[in-house]
Amino acid sequence: MNRKTLRRAVFGALALLGLVSAAHAQTLDEIPRTMIVTSDPQYPWTDKMDQGNSDESDSKKERRSEELIREQYNSIAGYRRARPGMNIPVVINGDLTAYGHGWQRSKMSSLYRILGDNYYLGLGNHDYDNNIRQSNGSGCANNGCARDSLDGLRDHVKSRNVLAFDFTDHTGAFGGEFDGSYAYAFEAKGFERVANIQLNNYPTYEVSFTTNKTFNYKFNVTSSLPWLHELMPRLNASTRDFDFMLIHVHQPEWDAGSGNAFTELVRANKVPVVFAGHLHGRMGRYYSRNFGNVPVFLSGSASQRTYLIVEHYPKAKVLRVYGVRNNDPENKQLIEEIQVPGQG
Repeated sequence: MNRKTLRRAVFGALALLGLVSAAHAQTLDEIPRTMIVTSDPQYPWTDKMDQGNSDESDSKKERRSEELIREQYNSIAGYRRARPGMNIPVVINGDLTAYGHGWQRSKMSSLYRILGDNYYLGLGNHDYDNNIRQSNGSGCANNGCARDSLDGLRDHVKSRNVLAFDFTDHTGAFGGEFDGSYAYAFEAKGFERVANIQLNNYPTYEVSFTTNKTFNYKFNVTSSLPWLHELMPRLNASTRDFDFMLIHVHQPEWDAGSGNAFTELVRANKVPVVFAGHLHGRMGRYYSRNFGNVPVFLSGSASQRTYLIVEHYPKAKVLRVYGVRNNDPENKQLIEEIQVPGQG
């Protein structure tokens, strides 16, 4: 069996597993804590661009992309309004913009208002990795796109009550350096006793670049592994502060080389589920060797009008992951039901 055929067989088996899990879902007598997981608004990206044959003008792309993102966020807002007694956080796992330009980030800032203040951002490759200035002249001038995307994430994280943030500011009056992976951990309002860890592009991503903004600044984006080694044992269910951890990341696949340090971290700390984006046309269960046997769920994209709804039933120690298509959350479909650690 060649690699392509094997991959198709694996995905088919995972899809069947999801159907079996949905068919045998137990009836649970409690109101769940709910979280919504999205990714890849990627303004100004469109559904035609996903097909690779877009003939849209720039202005048409901007209009269409805004329509798609606004429709998705309005559907989430409507789902929340229909459940007035619940706080429902939203996670956006990367590729907030197509290239990290200021006008793209400004548009997204206006669209986030639809979600209120209970949302958590991560960066993807389009926000910083793809636009760093290269020796051949490609990339964003003065590394302004990557710089401002990272500065924006820093400000966002500092506006939230987070558990930990892998970031150190070594700047002074005349410039300096910023260090860290920009990964962060948080307990979302309405989804208590679960520690969410946002890893941005992917956990081992590293890059350094310089930029001038009145003075010279250097950004040293580091692997999140050292930070995770210190953090995860503190958040592990055995400490009883949290029932379990969830990992959020943009890319579900990356070259881990010959090492399996991240896979071992996930296994040792009993992470039950991972959420990722990046692959616009894929929503649902996904297999990635980088996570070992831990189930990975992709949320699709705003351009494909898909996302995930996650329900936690603390008494039953169950996590349910639902898929939403056509931005229609009231007709969400159960993908899988997973046993998770809990109290008692």
